[in-house]
Amino acid sequence: MKVFIREKDGRYQLVNPYTQEVISEFSDVSDAVREALDNDLQLPLRAVDGEFVIDKEGNPVYINEKGILELADGTLLEECRICPKCGWIAYWEEVMDEDKEPRECYVCPHCGNVFGCTPEPEDIGEGD
Repeated sequence: MKVFIREKDGRYQLVNPYTQEVISEFSDVSDAVREALDNDLQLPLRAVDGEFVIDKEGNPVYINEKGILELADGTLLEECRICPKCGWIAYWEEVMDEDKEPRECYVCPHCGNVFGCTPEPEDIGEGD
């Protein structure tokens, strides 16, 4: 079962993401994590800084058994990758490169990292 941890009034709650039901409550986040792990409950993806990763709408993000990013209800997150710099979700977007040419890249809203762009810089301007 998927769960997430929510801080409320200085306490940490293990919450069912489908129903928002509080499963249990702890004074320390590490106790909440331990409880989830001890009971085979799936926690959301964690970033390099230890924060739980959320999407643009604030929903916790999980990695399924196939290594694919998804929401608690099983909705797959398409056109997203894990940012190699900070571990958050980067989204596929059009950006302008240093020559003001449009390119599509993964852009991380958390740390600003831009990666995986197409076309590659060396391919820009090449003829067929």
